[in-house]
Amino acid sequence: MFDHRSIQLLDQMIQYRRTAIPELMRKLKLSPRQFHYDLEKLNDGLIDIKLPPIKLVDNHFKVDDSLIERWQKGNLPIKKNQLFFQETERVYLIYLYTFIRSEPVSNMHYQSLLQVSRNTALTDVKKVREFCQSMNVELLYNRTNGYHLKGTEEDKRRIASLCLGSILQLPLGRLGIEHIMANWKKDLEIEGIRRKMETLAKQFSVQFVNDRIEELCYLLAFIKERHQRQAIDYPEEKRTLVIKQPLYEMGTQLAYDLFGETIQGESLYITIQLLSAVQGSSKEIQDPLLIKIADEIIEHFERITLITINEKAKLRDSLYAHLVPAYFRIQFGIPIANPLIDKIKEEHKELFSFVKKALFPLEQSTQKMISDEEVGYFTLHFGGQFAERKKEPRQYRALIVCPNGISSSLMMRSQLQQIFPEISFSNPTSLEQAKEMDPDSYDMIFSTVYLASPKPLYLMQPLLSTVEKNFLIQAVATDFSSLDYRTVSVEELMEIIHRYADVKEEKKLYEAISTKLWIKKSTERRYAPMLSEILTKDMIQFTDEPLDWKTAIRMAAEPLQKTQKIQNTYIDAMIKKVTDIGAYIYLGKGIAIPHARPEEGVNQLGMSFLRTKTPVLLLDDQERPTDIFICLAAIDNHTHLKALSQLTKFLSNDDSLQALKEVATAEELIHLIKKGEEE
Repeated sequence: MFDHRSIQLLDQMIQYRRTAIPELMRKLKLSPRQFHYDLEKLNDGLIDIKLPPIKLVDNHFKVDDSLIERWQKGNLPIKKNQLFFQETERVYLIYLYTFIRSEPVSNMHYQSLLQVSRNTALTDVKKVREFCQSMNVELLYNRTNGYHLKGTEEDKRRIASLCLGSILQLPLGRLGIEHIMANWKKDLEIEGIRRKMETLAKQFSVQFVNDRIEELCYLLAFIKERHQRQAIDYPEEKRTLVIKQPLYEMGTQLAYDLFGETIQGESLYITIQLLSAVQGSSKEIQDPLLIKIADEIIEHFERITLITINEKAKLRDSLYAHLVPAYFRIQFGIPIANPLIDKIKEEHKELFSFVKKALFPLEQSTQKMISDEEVGYFTLHFGGQFAERKKEPRQYRALIVCPNGISSSLMMRSQLQQIFPEISFSNPTSLEQAKEMDPDSYDMIFSTVYLASPKPLYLMQPLLSTVEKNFLIQAVATDFSSLDYRTVSVEELMEIIHRYADVKEEKKLYEAISTKLWIKKSTERRYAPMLSEILTKDMIQFTDEPLDWKTAIRMAAEPLQKTQKIQNTYIDAMIKKVTDIGAYIYLGKGIAIPHARPEEGVNQLGMSFLRTKTPVLLLDDQERPTDIFICLAAIDNHTHLKALSQLTKFLSNDDSLQALKEVATAEELIHLIKKGEEE
C-alpha cells in the first residue's frame, strides 16, 4: 500500500541518500516506531510492483539505483488498488472528480474512486461541502443529477485551480489526478497543452514561471474535459483591462487551439491565467501602474522597517517581475498554493509582518485583501534581496536551478551564499537553460527539481530548515574533499549530549549547534533581541527642557553615544537626513524614530528613548509636534526587526501609547514594554 507518508519517505530517502536514519527521522518528525512502520509499508508496496525494497545497513539506508531512476522519471507502476489517499488529498480529488463528471455521481462513485468505506466517503463529502461553501460554491445531491456543483463558472474554476495547485505539491498528487482521469476513461493531455504553451511563448517572446505553467496545463486539461463547461461573462471594466494586455492575442489563440472555437469569455479567462503566471521582466509586459506600485511598496517597506535600500533600481526590477503575475492573481481572485507558508511564517515572522504592511499600495490598487500565501512569496523576495553577501574567495562554482519563480529563486540563492561561502553561485536559471549549459562551466547543481547531470546534484526546498541545512552541508562536504571539515555530524553530537545531560529543548539545541558549526556569521540566523533587551534603563530619558528638533535628536541619541554603540557621525547623519529628505522619521501621534544607515557610524545594535514635556516641532512644522523620540542604531537589515516589530505593535495600540506618554520613570516604561511582549 502506498500512502502519503510512505511516498514522502521514499522521496526523502532518494533526495538524502547519504543521510543517517536518525537524521531522516528528525527531519520527518518520526519516532523509531513510526519510521519502521512506514518503511515496512513502503517496502511491501515496492515488492508488489516488483521493485527492489529499501535496505537498512549500519544505521543507514540503501536505495537501489533502478528504483531511483524510476522515481526520478516519474514512472513507478503503482496500481489503483495500491493507493491510499489522506483526507486532504481526498477532498481535492472528490472536487476535481465532480468538476469533470460526465454522468450523475453517487456516493458509490466516491467509494470506488478512493477505495474507502461508505462512512468515510460521506465524511469526506461533508468536508468538500464546507470547503466549497467557503468559496461560494455548493456541492448538492439529488436523485436525478447525483452530486453536482452549484455556483458561478468562475468560482467553480477557482476552486479547481486551488485544488490542482495544492494537490500537485503533495506526494501522491499526480497519481491522484491520473487516477481521476482514468476513472472517467479520459486522457490527460498535459504534454499537448504544454507544447502549445511553449510554442506560443516563443512566438510572443514571453517567459512564464514553470510551476505556475505546470498548474495551468493541468487546469486547462480539466476545463477542456469539463462536461458542463460554460464561458465566463466578465464585467466591462475587467474585459477592457484584459483586452488591452499584449498577451490577449496569445490567450485567444490558445483558447481556439483548446476548444476549437473563438469564445471571448474563454479568451479572457485564459489570458488572465497567463498573466498570473508570466515573468514580469518580459519585454511584452511593461505597465506604468505596476512600476508605480513597485516603487510605492519599496518606499513603504523602507519606512516601516527603517531600512535604507542601496540598490533600489535593481530591487524594483526584480520586484516588478514578481508583481506582474501577483497583481493579476489578486485582481481576478486566482488562488495560489504556497507549500512554504508555514515555514515562512516561522522562519521569518517579523519580516512577514512588515512585508504584509508594505503591500498596502497593492491592496489599495486592487481593492482586494492579499492572502497570506501571496504575502509569503513577497516575503521570500525581500528576504532574498537583503541577505549580506560574503566577499571571501570562492573555490567552487555552483549552478542554481529553480523553476518556482523569482522570489523563491532569490531566497534559495541567498541561503546558499550564507551556508557555503566557499562556493560561487550562478544566478538562478530555468530547467531548460540548465540542460543546455556546458557541464564544465560548473562543479555542482543545487535544484528544486530533478535533472540529469554528470555533476553532483543536490535537491532542496527554496526555504530550508536548520535540519535541512545540516543535511545539505554534509552531502556537499562528502562530495568535495576540501570541505570535509564540515562532515561533523550534529546527530552524533546530540547523541553524546543526551548520554551525559538532560535536554529540555531539543529542537533549539539542535539549531544552535548547527548554526555554530556551519552557518558562521550568518545574519539570517543571528540572534534577534527583543525590545526589552535593547531599550534598557540606561537608554531612557525624560526632560522638561524646551528643545528644538536638532537638539532633541542629539539628546535622544546621547545614551547610545555614551555607551559607544554609535559614533558622533551617526548623530550628524540622522540630522542631515531629516534636513535633506524631510520629516521621514515622523510616525504621527507625536512619535519620531530618527535613524540613519549602519555604515554611517553604528558600532552595535541599540535603541534609545527620549520623552519631552513640551512637544518639539519637527522641522519647525506646527503640524508635527513630537514628544517621543526613539533613536534606532541598526547594524544590518535583519537583527533589529524583532524589536522593531514589538515596538510597532506597542505604538499602534492607543492604550499602550497613552500609557507610554504618562509613565514617570524608566522602570515604569520597561514594565510596560515587558508586559506588551508577554501578550
